[in-house]
Amino acid sequence: MDKARRIISRIARYGNPGRMVKLTGQSLVFPFYHTVARDQLPHITHLYRMRSVEAFEQDLEDLLRWFEPVSIGAVLKEPGMAKNGRKMVLTFDDGLAECHQIIAPLLRKKGVPALFFLNNDFIDNRALFFRYKASLLIHALRENCCAREKAADYLAIQEDQAEEAIRLATYAQQPLLEGLAAELDLSFSDYLKDHPVYMTTGQVKELLSWGFDIGGHSMDHPLLSALDPGDIITQVISSVDELQQRFGVSTRYFSFPFTSDGIPEHVIDALLGKHQMDALFGTAGIKRTGKPGFMQRIPMELFDTPALEAIKAELLYYLIKQPFGRNIIRY
Repeated sequence: MDKARRIISRIARYGNPGRMVKLTGQSLVFPFYHTVARDQLPHITHLYRMRSVEAFEQDLEDLLRWFEPVSIGAVLKEPGMAKNGRKMVLTFDDGLAECHQIIAPLLRKKGVPALFFLNNDFIDNRALFFRYKASLLIHALRENCCAREKAADYLAIQEDQAEEAIRLATYAQQPLLEGLAAELDLSFSDYLKDHPVYMTTGQVKELLSWGFDIGGHSMDHPLLSALDPGDIITQVISSVDELQQRFGVSTRYFSFPFTSDGIPEHVIDALLGKHQMDALFGTAGIKRTGKPGFMQRIPMELFDTPALEAIKAELLYYLIKQPFGRNIIRY
């Protein structure tokens, strides 16, 4: 978080969420997480903050005092429902194992609906997201000083640059990550067998039987804006089509991996048109898109604060940007 956002976050801490919602007119919010864990997860811990079970339970308690939890289906059926009170739609990306083991049981106890976005190729732990591979490699470097030296030699860089180089690896550089893993005797497939990262088919079906929703998050988590427009559309539709066939769901929801920034407007229009998608989701915080069915979410793990404070910071940031017309997505 940059300096300005840190200052905004400190000021927002003292705000009243109800008043802030009235001032902004943003009575429907979309908080999203990836996972909640009892222990540190080597495949994630070097990428972003994780909520502990206790912290997530507190997040829920705080949010439920101010926002009524609703399903995305309810929002789409009644777009103006948030005019009758503050509402939130809770979502989770990447289809991680903790969604079934920890998150869904907690949500069921409190009667909170949620939408879980899945990467098709990762269900049943058949493959691993390239960023999670990077985190495992960084973990190996921190566990073994010899590994750091080997990594620097392999990448032809200084030892103190190895971690950052691995962290910055792109989707297209996966062969480099695979080669480095072999150099360090690190097997991603063995890790998946010993520490299942993702939900299984059976666990996803159980989520559905509990009343939760699922949606697509691409086949294997590329940065879609780096693809040609036609390939973006193909990736989105293929992801959702396969989930429908595999799990028998009738809904068509999709969240853009990483971000929706850089996705051309005509691609958004094509995906929302002719019932290709019921709803699309980005990660730009509280912003208007100018398009019904295209929602922006608040990334909870970006903030080193409880969820309610993060939302208050987003609301205050929205107010600050309002005079400058910076609260709407520009294509």
